[in-house]
Amino acid sequence: MAVAEQGFLDSLDDLSGKIAIVTGGAAGLGLQTTKYLAQRNCTVYAASRNRDKRLRGIAEAEATLPNPHGAIKFHHLDLGTVQGARRSAEAFKQLEDRLDIVVANAGVSMLAQNELSQDGYERMFAINHLGHFVFVTTLLDLLKRTSKSYGDVRIVVTSSIGYRNATGLDYSALTQARPGDGKRVWDVISAFVRYGNSKLANIYFTIELDRRLREDGYNNMYCNSCHPGFAGATNLGGGGFGPWGGAWAESVIRLLMKPLNSVEDACKTQTYLAASAEILQQKVHGQYWVPVWSWTQRFLGCCAEQLTELAKDEEKQRQLWTFSEQAMENGKGT
Repeated sequence: MAVAEQGFLDSLDDLSGKIAIVTGGAAGLGLQTTKYLAQRNCTVYAASRNRDKRLRGIAEAEATLPNPHGAIKFHHLDLGTVQGARRSAEAFKQLEDRLDIVVANAGVSMLAQNELSQDGYERMFAINHLGHFVFVTTLLDLLKRTSKSYGDVRIVVTSSIGYRNATGLDYSALTQARPGDGKRVWDVISAFVRYGNSKLANIYFTIELDRRLREDGYNNMYCNSCHPGFAGATNLGGGGFGPWGGAWAESVIRLLMKPLNSVEDACKTQTYLAASAEILQQKVHGQYWVPVWSWTQRFLGCCAEQLTELAKDEEKQRQLWTFSEQAMENGKGT
């Protein structure tokens, strides 16, 4: 039987006094995640790039929430550059003395590789992985202090079932533009693969971060990743795809995906990882979770799923961490 909204909310902890950040938290799946957390009395910072547009979205969302609920606040975040992600994290640390939950939800897909990010990386990798790596690791000192002073901390990274399309991270290719990419219909295929690689990077980052934290004795910091679901009202889409454009690319994405889920159902898995007592009780560390769907594509629950051998490769997880640290260092001057 599909999970009713109130039943899902009741499965989450009371988050009174807790502070959360949801990247991309002012639109789409991120906004619904923000709303769920706020309904459990959490103060939530919706981190996004477009202030004016997102403030309107936050205001509209708050107007729909029953009272009482936690406050929803806007926080500026540009994941597209190393400096932007670092500055955002440093600015947040001036606002709050604790941070209990981070949901690294923001993401892009179907961007052509005809140009690179400001720091010189393939743009899906730059936004989906590298920006989040910089943002989260810059917040780690605050997250660690929170875990010592207030209790368990959750870091949830939104990956995708699309990681299964990954061919592996080619670090030289990540720094090379492909002039003319996006002008041909079949360039969509390579975009799918690059998107899958960025989502594989999300999983590598999550597992390696969790491993490092536990090695340092932070056993009450829980880092997990998930596949959310396929919702229609997301901001994933195409960019730089020739005369037929991003809208065409997005229609291809939806055609190749399974039937769409509601926004509410599609964000339940990441919300559950962020706020359910089960994660603490069952000591859920470094796992990849997926939703369980009914035949009508309604949310029945969520659970851990076994990763592919490529995703479980510990050496590749460490290699990505080292590469990301160097990219972070290189980006200090940009």
